[in-house]
Amino acid sequence: MQIITTAIIKGGTGKTTTAAALAQAAIAAGKKVLVIDLDPQANLSYFIGADQNRPGAYQLITGAADAGQLIQQTEQHIDAITASPDLATIRTTPGSAKRLQEAIEPIKGKYNLILIDTPPQMGELTYNALQASTGLIIPLETDSSSLQGLYQIADIARQIQRRNPSLSLTGVLITRYDSRPKLNRYLREVIETRGREDGVPYLGEIRAGVAIREAQALQRSLYEYAPGSKPAADYMTLYKKIEGVHTDE
Repeated sequence: MQIITTAIIKGGTGKTTTAAALAQAAIAAGKKVLVIDLDPQANLSYFIGADQNRPGAYQLITGAADAGQLIQQTEQHIDAITASPDLATIRTTPGSAKRLQEAIEPIKGKYNLILIDTPPQMGELTYNALQASTGLIIPLETDSSSLQGLYQIADIARQIQRRNPSLSLTGVLITRYDSRPKLNRYLREVIETRGREDGVPYLGEIRAGVAIREAQALQRSLYEYAPGSKPAADYMTLYKKIEGVHTDE
């Protein structure tokens, strides 16, 4: 099984959308999926229709409850440990980066895939996510600051690999992609080339489409709301690619 974190030190790149859509794609493929929302904004929890009033990731990280006590199943058939604003108060203490890794150890064998969403900045929560993970997906948009964000998170992941050798750089993904502007095509090529040179595989593009925003607003799975949409097709291709990498291993 895989534990994949979506992370980037930048907001608005489709990080949370990617975590939700991959979970929905895996469910559509008949897999057992757990999502852990570590972003205090709790957008992932909302997108998958989880009850945010129940205890969740804050209690998990602080050791106030066991993982099994905190898991809820949503109407999208995704198991979830939800986020809350309390997560923003968690601070670093000696050895604290392994808290999530240790907390999910008893339950991770129940799932084919665990997806972890993180805040759009580095800190204790993102360190915990990467320490617990086997893979990192870096979502970017085609803008001039994307490469800086790619280099930053890739460098941090390599530092964490010294303590968590199971962590791999799954790859970089371009979200909300529109191939019509020449600048977008140029930046896509630059991101792919520079990422490859930096040892980060290129996972492809997710085409822009209103269906994904509509599904999120309605708290519906993309694969129930608009299975024929371009984003649905692209995220399923991404899921199969990730699953293929895992199978080949």
